[in-house]
Amino acid sequence: MFTKLHFKIEYFLSFIKRKIVIILITISLIVAAIFFRNEIIKFINLPIFKKETIGVEGLYTLNNLPEEIINKTSFGLTINSENDKTTISPIVESLIIENENKDYIFTIKNNIFWHNGKKLISSDIDYSSISGIKITILSENKIKISLEKQFSPILSVLSKPLFKKNTIGLGHYKIKKYTLQDGYTKTLSLVPIKDNLPRINYFFYQNENDLINAYKLGDVGQIKITSLPEELSNWSNSKITQQVETNKKYSAIFFNTEKINNKQLRQALAYATPKTKDKSERCVGPISPQSWAYNSTVKEYNFSPTRAKELFEGNKIESINLIVGDRRLLSVAEEIKKSWESVLNLKTTLTIENQIDTENFDAILTYGSIPHDPDQYLFWHSTQTKSNLTKFDNSRIDKLLEDGRFAIDQLERKTIYQDFQRYLLEELPAIFLAYPNTYTITRVK
Repeated sequence: MFTKLHFKIEYFLSFIKRKIVIILITISLIVAAIFFRNEIIKFINLPIFKKETIGVEGLYTLNNLPEEIINKTSFGLTINSENDKTTISPIVESLIIENENKDYIFTIKNNIFWHNGKKLISSDIDYSSISGIKITILSENKIKISLEKQFSPILSVLSKPLFKKNTIGLGHYKIKKYTLQDGYTKTLSLVPIKDNLPRINYFFYQNENDLINAYKLGDVGQIKITSLPEELSNWSNSKITQQVETNKKYSAIFFNTEKINNKQLRQALAYATPKTKDKSERCVGPISPQSWAYNSTVKEYNFSPTRAKELFEGNKIESINLIVGDRRLLSVAEEIKKSWESVLNLKTTLTIENQIDTENFDAILTYGSIPHDPDQYLFWHSTQTKSNLTKFDNSRIDKLLEDGRFAIDQLERKTIYQDFQRYLLEELPAIFLAYPNTYTITRVK
């Protein structure tokens, strides 16, 4: 027995001798880890070691990714501020405007590089997709963009991010890899250029239900949705942030003004339409309240059954069909139907259509988009038959929209667009309702 014990001790000591370096290093690391534990924790928690997994609703190609993603990966020649004022972007040293605001000369900074390591030079700048402009290379770091005629939204248009070969950009993040499904982006991985930013993986889902399920299953750590499921609101490991997004889109009832062609009838319907009482959510026009051109004094058409009946009395119709262009607005549509029928005794039918016949409809409840520049030419000018959903034709509005595109002075443009909002709300080709209330749900540890 003593011999066996002696053998085991000798074997153990022999093992210690052979592994002494590794053992000492291990002990040193353990001691160091205990002694410097706070510093190690801070190091591990640096953004570069963190990875965010974000779920996104919608079908997108690489060429039309959401703005909040694309702006992370590159810059245009300009950027839009929070109140939609346009200024030069971080890749531009200076801007000179000449020739009665038809020539824009940009000087590019010398220390700007593409994500593949190549220096940005003026010949790299490609805005060939923008019609009506001419690009002249003046030097390696100087470029002139010329217009045939004045066009005041041009600086906002030039905020479109620049890329080489679709994915090589200039921003704080670069696209590391992506996967496609049926031509649409399925996953997208971004890595930061600087160490103070986390890595981000995006996962795309066709609809909000799929997005919510992905969060429940743990496939993503953050989602943004427009309606909050009750079960998620009670999850202890989730942080919920509520926000009214007033600068991207709004809900509204768009009339076919060729059929609903009586202004007082449209106003009667507006007064008979229930609206949110939350002032932060309430939308009264097509320009964001964050914009420098916003007019806060337009008619609001707050719910008023008495006024609705007065206007409807001499402009009656027997029935109306309200098309719902987005299922998320179905509950809103049902409230509108109930109100129109009870207040005006107007027979109202609801139909849900994904593909809407824009040539044959009475009214559509859907979302309208809000561009950065207050220019609304595409949406309301009578010549824009493809994008003017309401078929609105008003010479005064047309003139204001035309003037707004050619005026350069911002104070002059502000006056024009405030008049535009005032007269548009008087004619009322659409009943403006609300800005979407979004919920960002983030998993916390």
